[in-house]
Amino acid sequence: MSTTCSKCGFENPLGVNVCGNCAAPLARACSICGFENPGNFKFCGNCGSNLLNAPLSRGARAESLQRIADTIPAGLIEKMTSAGKQIEGERRTVTVLFADITGFTTISEKLDPEEVYNLIDSTLKAFIEEIYKHEGTLDKIIGDGLMALFGAPVAHEDDPARAARAALGMQTALRRVNEDLEARLGISLKIRIGLNSGLVVVGSIGSDLRMDYTALGDTVNVASRLQSVAEPGTILASRPVYEQTKPLFEYRELGSIRVKGRVEPVEIFELAALKTKAGRVRGITGLIAPMVGREEELARLRQVVNDLIREEKGRSVLVTGEAGLGKSRLTAEFKNYLADKRVTLLEGACLSYGQSAYGVFLRLLRSYFEIAEEDAEEIVRNKIEQSVRDLLPDAPSVSQVLPYIENLFSIKLVEKELAERVRHLEPAQLQQQTFLAVRDLLRAEASNRPLILVFEDVHWIDKLSLDLLTFLHSSIEEFPLVLYCNSRPAEGAAAPTLRQIGNDLYASRFVYLPLTPLSQADSVALIDLLLSIADLPENFKETIPQRAEGNPFYLEEIIRVLIDRGVIQRSDGHWQMTPDADIANLEVPRTLQGLIMTRVDHLGESARQAVQSAAVIGREFPYKLLTLVLEGVRSLQDDVTELEDRDIVNRIVEATELEYRFHHVLIQETVYNSLLIRRRERLHQKIAEGIEVLFKDRLEEQVERLAFHFTESKNFQQALPYLIRGGKRAADRFANDEALRYYRLAAEALTKVNPTVEQRIQVHSGLGEVQSFIGDYEGALNSYLVALELLRTSLSGLGFYASAEIMRRIGRVHERRGEYLESIRWLENALREIDRDPQSGKSVERVRIFNDIGWVHYRRGQFEEAYQWRMRSLQIVEGTDNYNEMASSYNGLVAVFIQKGDWARSIAYGEKGLRLREAIGDTEGVSRSLTNLGVIFSGQCDWSNAIQYYERSLEIKQRIGDIAGMSNLNNNLGVQYREKGDYIRSSKLFQKSLEIAEKIRNRNLTCQALTNLGHVSILQNQNDQAIFNLNRSLEIATESDSKEHLSEAQWLAAEAHVGLGDLDKAISFAQDALKISSDIGRRLIEGQVLRTISKIKRAQKNLPATEDFLKRSMTIFIELKNPFELAKSQIQLALLQRARGQIADARAMLETAYATFARLGAEAERQRAQSELDQITSTIATT
Repeated sequence: MSTTCSKCGFENPLGVNVCGNCAAPLARACSICGFENPGNFKFCGNCGSNLLNAPLSRGARAESLQRIADTIPAGLIEKMTSAGKQIEGERRTVTVLFADITGFTTISEKLDPEEVYNLIDSTLKAFIEEIYKHEGTLDKIIGDGLMALFGAPVAHEDDPARAARAALGMQTALRRVNEDLEARLGISLKIRIGLNSGLVVVGSIGSDLRMDYTALGDTVNVASRLQSVAEPGTILASRPVYEQTKPLFEYRELGSIRVKGRVEPVEIFELAALKTKAGRVRGITGLIAPMVGREEELARLRQVVNDLIREEKGRSVLVTGEAGLGKSRLTAEFKNYLADKRVTLLEGACLSYGQSAYGVFLRLLRSYFEIAEEDAEEIVRNKIEQSVRDLLPDAPSVSQVLPYIENLFSIKLVEKELAERVRHLEPAQLQQQTFLAVRDLLRAEASNRPLILVFEDVHWIDKLSLDLLTFLHSSIEEFPLVLYCNSRPAEGAAAPTLRQIGNDLYASRFVYLPLTPLSQADSVALIDLLLSIADLPENFKETIPQRAEGNPFYLEEIIRVLIDRGVIQRSDGHWQMTPDADIANLEVPRTLQGLIMTRVDHLGESARQAVQSAAVIGREFPYKLLTLVLEGVRSLQDDVTELEDRDIVNRIVEATELEYRFHHVLIQETVYNSLLIRRRERLHQKIAEGIEVLFKDRLEEQVERLAFHFTESKNFQQALPYLIRGGKRAADRFANDEALRYYRLAAEALTKVNPTVEQRIQVHSGLGEVQSFIGDYEGALNSYLVALELLRTSLSGLGFYASAEIMRRIGRVHERRGEYLESIRWLENALREIDRDPQSGKSVERVRIFNDIGWVHYRRGQFEEAYQWRMRSLQIVEGTDNYNEMASSYNGLVAVFIQKGDWARSIAYGEKGLRLREAIGDTEGVSRSLTNLGVIFSGQCDWSNAIQYYERSLEIKQRIGDIAGMSNLNNNLGVQYREKGDYIRSSKLFQKSLEIAEKIRNRNLTCQALTNLGHVSILQNQNDQAIFNLNRSLEIATESDSKEHLSEAQWLAAEAHVGLGDLDKAISFAQDALKISSDIGRRLIEGQVLRTISKIKRAQKNLPATEDFLKRSMTIFIELKNPFELAKSQIQLALLQRARGQIADARAMLETAYATFARLGAEAERQRAQSELDQITSTIATT
């Protein structure tokens, strides 16, 4: 660094007073105004600035400023430059910050000038980074101090708070500098800061991103004066700053000082620290009362929190109440109680408009990941990835969560391996994985601190969010999690659903708090607590609560009307009647909506337009979006501040960007409904256009909002592409109700615009796919036929491939309706259509057609044809990355080989399908594959292998929370242990299955579990207990007309009555079971019933009939390749032979059965066979 001689141009080192080349006195250039001062001047002769504390030349200062400018965030530069062009010459309310470092004199004695310069430079740079961090603007550097503005050129609603945070941040930055100084030199620096808010006239933004300004009045002077009188190490603020930030920061009152040019003294306050618990920044001062009439509910909520912290005991909480009864207030008190508790709180509000799949969870997770509204996709990806990797312990855990969370946010997956996990999943599979990913993410977070999720207004929750919320309920038993919801009781499906789940499945962990209207006494008490006006007329106290009918929000709105009309006012910290106020004749609207509109009507025109525009945006609205809607309204910041002051809106403190929420949803609804339809439409249009601008880099995430606003604006031309995309997104997420709604809106839009042929095809084919999935087969056929006709008559360029796809889908609909011949006809048409495309030889669509034809043949019992078509599809798809089609081919072959009795090949293809599901991360698919393999091994009587597969599947069901699946697999496992002869273990598994089935009210699983319990009781000769369970099973099967369950229960009832010796009842049940099993083709049950009838006939001494029924039974088991059941019939045949005196034949038959049981590991049946053999041996010995 150097000082240039103005006479000869020689570059002199810093710190010299005369030129080393010509001996001329060196001028001292003022760093503030640039005036050239004589070398002996200590203060600038032009502006009076301290020259001794300004060691930098103008060139060095320019270099320093450029380095500082280089550190400004790119996003802030764009804001500053664009805003700076618009505000030149404006009067702006800003907060001015003056800062000055003390202690450099001492340091200058111990360091050379260049070191001093570097120290000042780095320290100021750290300070300036704090200024830019809070989006302030550097105005100028003054020696070893600076001046900054908050509110120009970029204005924020909370500029005073930003300035205060920056001041505290500068103190923190200086402490880091001092750590080094104290270690090296044993000395430290201190900083003095002054803060003041007021009006200035701002100039243009400089090229170095500093502000040129002209002060209006004494705003800047007061800030400078506060800095100069501050003790080193302190921050002094004026009353305007104090008043606007006192809920957020700790202050000490220090009295007042005199400032040159002011008559009144300036009150000063020392800013000490940020408060640990922030208060209300806005609202009507003093209009806060303790909650009335909800003490019991709040006490229960506090107990929920205490149990969560002490015992890590999860809960589900549901608060219900009509609008205005205090759900939000109770929720706010609940959240306030959490402020100093060791818990993590995440919250999201459901919206009444533009519902989108996972809407409330996206808002909750956006807050969790600290994603700002305007964050670009890359920033969003980085925030999510960093959070997930920091939270989860290892790569496999990350891979189970990250891709599905990123997909949830509509982010393109860049890691190939993770992208593959999502790409190959069908919508239902993707939904399952998304549920698991959210659950695992929350579980990991709860492992650090107990977790509370707050969902507000769930009467507006979207279907998929409700499904995810109900899925998460199983987690309250697994980790410290509280699910807190509030809702209107009779609106939407959420409240009834959550109540049923809570009462039926989690009764010991469910807390239900229905809010009722306040009593008359509580209403009067609320008014007294809010106002405490001694001379408030008694008739007013009596009339208003009666009119409010116990609605506390109505009471608060009445009071706000009185304040707005000037009937009551606040003075000296108390409310009082305004002199001459005629409250007796005051007209007060009788409805809550009327009260709200009275308050809105008392707003100024500009503020009223602001609140109307905000109401059309929704319950919550980003300030930036409102500025785009009301472009050119210079008073908008003041308007929003007024709305906040009047408690019409409140700032969302936890939001990453400036965002507001209506104080009560009824305010937003009332204001919205008050607008003329045409004005609403215009606002919806402007909002949609604003969203397109604000989220231009993340439009995919905004599809549903854009579809809503463009549709409400009646601009169907712009709405149509978003409606189509919204339907596709919802269908891809398995949100079928929402997909149906979007496609139907799109179909309506088609009639109002001039759509492209491609758009018409997309709407009708998309609608048909959703209708087919939900079982509206007639609607699906109509939609598909319209799309097909459009393809045939248009020149859309979509080609034969698209036509073949729709034909195939039509064929699938006919198959689902059981119209197999018509299904085959359409599928063959599809095949002929795709043959017309020369590029379709190995296409995915061709594989799908082959698989669907194979499936229809399988359904018709044509197993050889089914095999041939499945193999044709496999020849094309095997070895490709079309995993879903490959899995479909494998599954079809497994089913075919089971029917053909080719167990080895069915297992081989089952194992291939399992590995495929594991490779693409389809957890539910893995469980299904394991279960199918268990069924295959069970069918071979290989119960040990079946148990292994069933147990692995059960582990997955438990992990993913599939309760019905858990019941079913306990049943399956119980059957394997029953056949192995372990009746105790079998009974426990059946009992577990029954408990789960009854808990979830699944009659099908309940019936099956009762039947199996009856069966195992019979095998233990507990026939009375068996009949008790079987009677319950028969009742359920009869009521539900389940022939499958009815036939099995009737057969077992016959067996039980045989054991009790009641042959008449036994034959009655057996004959009914035989007819039903024969009618529905249940060959296994048919063979078992025939064997039971043979027992009855033998007991009746009708030996020829006994032989006839036994042989028919054995023929079926031979056909089914079931050695276990065949051996049991062989036992009965041996008993018949013994009764006929054919002892040798009987013994040979028993030995055959014994060998079978021993080979299979059927221990109990082996022992029975051994017992019969022993009796025959004994008989032979005695003869």
